[in-house]
Amino acid sequence: MLKRTLLSCLALPSFTLAQSYVVYDFTHDRVLESRDPYSTQPIASVTKLMTANIFLENNKQKNCMASITRDDVDTIKGTGTKLPRNTPISCDELLKAMLVHSDNYAAHALSRAAGMSRAQFIQKMNDKARQLGMATTHFKDSSGLSSGNVSSAMDLVKLAKYSMKKPLLQTLSNERATLITVGNRQIFMQNTSALVREELFDAALNKTGYLRESGYNLVFVNKHRCNNNATIGVISLNNRSSAKRSYFTKTKLEQYGCTSLVLNHHFK
Repeated sequence: MLKRTLLSCLALPSFTLAQSYVVYDFTHDRVLESRDPYSTQPIASVTKLMTANIFLENNKQKNCMASITRDDVDTIKGTGTKLPRNTPISCDELLKAMLVHSDNYAAHALSRAAGMSRAQFIQKMNDKARQLGMATTHFKDSSGLSSGNVSSAMDLVKLAKYSMKKPLLQTLSNERATLITVGNRQIFMQNTSALVREELFDAALNKTGYLRESGYNLVFVNKHRCNNNATIGVISLNNRSSAKRSYFTKTKLEQYGCTSLVLNHHFK
């Protein structure tokens, strides 16, 4: 019943295009449709996909731990966190908090935990962007809170391809919710993407982003094959609301034969 209700909520009366988007066939490496795909825009927390890649490739500690400190406080937008301060937290748990719940403080802590300064970490993010041929992309922080973190839909296709090579990123993308273990405590966090949180689609890759300057962004690659046995993704920037972001992505996925989990289960 919950899924049926959510589908009704997503079935908005007017279809609104994202300001910039790409529907991409990752199996056959081709653009299916697009609008202003090279337009450079703030990407907000979509940044965290690059943060995760850089952390995983540079962290050399087997039992990595980090704490949320005053250096991690969001002084730009004033966002908070469910994570306790000045308490050792496993980097694995911080990754979960960052990718599932888009926790900004976790992103900042991970950038310090990889054995380098924050400035060096951000430099590696920009170096990786250049290595991947992301010509319109530049990072100023690891969380996406800065509106100076910019990219384009086509550049984010390149980041999505790269990110899907890491099984952990695929797994965390598809977590409806997670429990973050901190000492003897467990902290419940939900996925920021309604498509995963409400079990409408399974994700091979999934990351939301929002700032007032960026609008509502989403990188979403469907886990199951669609038309022509293809893995289809929708990368959209500057949607007008969270609901329209979800509806736009859902509509495009279904247009290319990606069946929602709700329809697969016949609303059971």
